[in-house]
Amino acid sequence: MSLPKSYQQNFSPQEINFLAEQELVTVIPRYSMNGAQLIGAKMPKLRALNREQIPLWLATLLKKQEKCNIVVPEWLSVEYLRVRYDEEIKYPSKFSNLPWHWLPIAKKLLDYASDDFIDPPHEIRSLLQDLREVRLVKARKGIRELNHVYIQLDGLSLMEINEIRPFILEVMDQLRKMNDSLKVKAEEEMPRQAAAQMDRDEDSDDDIYQKE
Repeated sequence: MSLPKSYQQNFSPQEINFLAEQELVTVIPRYSMNGAQLIGAKMPKLRALNREQIPLWLATLLKKQEKCNIVVPEWLSVEYLRVRYDEEIKYPSKFSNLPWHWLPIAKKLLDYASDDFIDPPHEIRSLLQDLREVRLVKARKGIRELNHVYIQLDGLSLMEINEIRPFILEVMDQLRKMNDSLKVKAEEEMPRQAAAQMDRDEDSDDDIYQKE
């Protein structure tokens, strides 16, 4: 039994989360720790209270062990997210500037480091949800109107693209079928149009002979 086409075409949520967890974030270690060679990555030597960039997955691991605090990115602030939301409403044909993995990174930090946020986490969650919904509506609307208006889908994140990919494929398949149908209809019309033109030419010749 084969997987559904939507699963064959899309990344799984686990795959997207794995990619997002490789992104670097800044941490403030509570203790000094020696560096270590890990599978696929190297943890640098960490000094207490000295900022260091490490992969998100390692940062959340140390956070769970209460060995560090995570410096929340500037884009995960109420002010920044409100500006991005206002841009989404103001410009219906393009998407605001957000990180490639903004959704899974935000979720991970809210789940494991909510106490490190400067702004109230519940406000951040609400704004993230609003942003996600308005961008999804814009993306679907833009895809439906592919043959009428232009929309910049290049501003979408990986998770957003992954979510709408089945819808894009469906719309593109419908457009392809419509195009094929128009081609067949045009090919069927060509002999009739040619015959009609020949009849008009013959009638024109008859008129000339009658005048002579």
